[in-house]
Amino acid sequence: MQLGLFPLPLFLLPEGVTRLRIFEPRYVRLVKESMKDNRGFVLAMKEGDALCTFGTHVNIIDFETLPDGLLGVTIKGSKRVKLSNIGQEEDGLWVADAEALPTWEDSKEHPGFLGDALSALFEAHPEHAAQYGTDRHFDDLNWVCQRWLEVLPLANNQRQWFIAQNDLEEAKQFIAVLLKEENILEE
Repeated sequence: MQLGLFPLPLFLLPEGVTRLRIFEPRYVRLVKESMKDNRGFVLAMKEGDALCTFGTHVNIIDFETLPDGLLGVTIKGSKRVKLSNIGQEEDGLWVADAEALPTWEDSKEHPGFLGDALSALFEAHPEHAAQYGTDRHFDDLNWVCQRWLEVLPLANNQRQWFIAQNDLEEAKQFIAVLLKEENILEE
């Protein structure tokens, strides 16, 4: 399926939520088209002048007029996608064929300290936590790992590697080791 792309250094995974400020005409068009048929668009990372191969299909879940008169949209990640046939339209809007990747299988494992540490992070940063309202799942390992990957300061190549994985195992191990090294988790 061909979808419009919104290139940003922002990393969002399924169930992730963030707000965007829309002001360029090409992205106003992207939002209008996305809302018209509810098809969403892809949040894609940019590396230099090129777009990365993997991104996240997102849907607009809310919109508002911002105090400066610009359009604000709240988006939520729905699925990881692999992009091909990336190109630009006449107005500069990026488009690509987006192939959905398999959803990470629900883990029956409890997130333990990973969930507790993420909950503490949300408490320390209420502006970020507010985006999720009451839709927080600190007892869901998939949700917890995906939120950690979004907030950790990773390079694009690391983000691309994680988004391309077939399951959350590598992410879980990476986050656990990182948090233990930072003394956030107890042994």
